[in-house]
Amino acid sequence: MSHLLHFAVLIVCCVAAVRPLARAHWVQRMPRTALALWQAIGLTLELSLTGLLLSALFAPANQGLLPGLARLVTDPAGTDLVGRLAATLGGLFVASRLITLVMTCATTARARRKHRDLLRLIARAEPALPGVAILDHPAAAAYCLPGRDSSIVISTGALGMLKPAHVRAVVAHEQAHLRQRHDLFLLPLLAWRRLTPRSTTLSEAIGAVRLLLEMLADDTCCRTRSRHDLADALARFSRDSGQLTAPLGGFAAADTGLAARTARLRAPAPAHSAARSLAVFALAATLLATPLSLFVLPM
Repeated sequence: MSHLLHFAVLIVCCVAAVRPLARAHWVQRMPRTALALWQAIGLTLELSLTGLLLSALFAPANQGLLPGLARLVTDPAGTDLVGRLAATLGGLFVASRLITLVMTCATTARARRKHRDLLRLIARAEPALPGVAILDHPAAAAYCLPGRDSSIVISTGALGMLKPAHVRAVVAHEQAHLRQRHDLFLLPLLAWRRLTPRSTTLSEAIGAVRLLLEMLADDTCCRTRSRHDLADALARFSRDSGQLTAPLGGFAAADTGLAARTARLRAPAPAHSAARSLAVFALAATLLATPLSLFVLPM
């Protein structure tokens, strides 16, 4: 039963790590590294849940996980009832996760397509801002819609509130979201929310990952634009109480963590050490390798 216990411990550790990691301050200094750790935690949780189910059923037959699955494929008739039941339940779990992921992708893509169709009717182009759709609306809004037909939208309310340098910084921020496909980082978490819609732990994880993605886009923007311009733009958005939020599947420049991001841009922390980054990547690799090794090792 050692595998069963190990997988259970991994699940508990992954869930327990969510809140401290979501509230940690060091992640703001290295959002890209922190996102790698979040991804490792998510994959470890997925593998551990599958491994826990298979271990509970393969253990009585004294079969390892991969040997048991291999025997089921090569000699299904000779596999005992426990093995077949383990593979069936494990397959159902994996299938349910894939189905929720596909449903989440389909819902998001449909919402984006409807919004783009609406923008074609009500938005207009501006020669001074190529590639940006201008929305005639008094409320401040600046957001992007990722995907194959990606787009950036800015309202006339935002244009009236921001200086040209601010607008260029906001556009660069949204372009970073689109180029780096930040929406793909969120899809697995949003798929989990379909299964556990009331989980406060999951909501905290989604909020933390969203903030890191915004900070990563801020950092990318600041490679070509002034940190002061972007910080000033975010501060102006924060003073506008009537701003529009991004549609489903989009990223708005001023939807998440305005105060923390503005403070971070105006008073950047000292650069993080390479040793700390290596330590975090080593932790992520070890975390992910643990359930994978349990699949290979005999029970």
